[in-house]
Amino acid sequence: MGLRVTVALHAGFCFGVKRAVKIAFDAAGDGPEEPIYTLGPLIHNPQVVKKLEEMGIKPVDSLDMLKEGRLIIRSHGVPPQVLEDARKRGIKVTDATCPFVKKAQQKVAELVDEGFYVFIVGDKLHPEVQALLGYGKGRAFLLDDLDQGMSFPKVGIVCQTTQSRENLTRGIMKVLRVIGGKLEELRIHNTICESTLIRQKECMALAQASDVVIVVGGKNSANTTRLAEISRAILEDTYHIEGAEELDPQWFRGKCRVGVTAGASTPDWIIGEVVERIKLIRR
Repeated sequence: MGLRVTVALHAGFCFGVKRAVKIAFDAAGDGPEEPIYTLGPLIHNPQVVKKLEEMGIKPVDSLDMLKEGRLIIRSHGVPPQVLEDARKRGIKVTDATCPFVKKAQQKVAELVDEGFYVFIVGDKLHPEVQALLGYGKGRAFLLDDLDQGMSFPKVGIVCQTTQSRENLTRGIMKVLRVIGGKLEELRIHNTICESTLIRQKECMALAQASDVVIVVGGKNSANTTRLAEISRAILEDTYHIEGAEELDPQWFRGKCRVGVTAGASTPDWIIGEVVERIKLIRR
């Protein structure tokens, strides 16, 4: 007997990623007339990055590796200093930063301009968070770096767009616990992307209604990893994979209901391959 597979309604590309990928593919066209690069992977999906490389769009780790051509700013954004440096070097810039990430960047800049110190709830090494810190002009910090020795009269809080509401709430409580008594003003901006919240809610419902959950997406994708964490907290039989070849038939022995969801940087064709492979498995 086959398995019953349910795919989350909003699995796969979000608006920002879809926009960034379209910008990149349009730039490549039938073959770019000039070298095209991205500073780091355009999105956190190895299959898409590989396909773009085959079309002539190559990720680089540093502007020092470029002497000419066009630079596409990835969906996670970059610090403003990088944009300025690229233009000084004469590199053409195409900005594919997600509009919701742009909004978070603007909130950091506005808070700093109004005299606030800003704490960012997010993953320290994530490129989006590094970009947000850059907009803080030396007055933005990671929430993880908050300690008892800090004292600021005006504090703002923003969030990496792919964080969970629970993490944002914990961040607010930490600020209040550590320096609350010294605060004159606290301003909070919930910059979590609505698309992220919808996917997280769907993931919770999927885990509650399934025997096994498969989360599809890059292992370096923060939002995909978050979906796997959310599902695993409800259902131990949750597996994070990048492609159909990673599926193990043993995961489905004695199971009936399989839920499938995917991160915001996972293309539909990869989700489709996973679903088709699951349907061929006999329990």
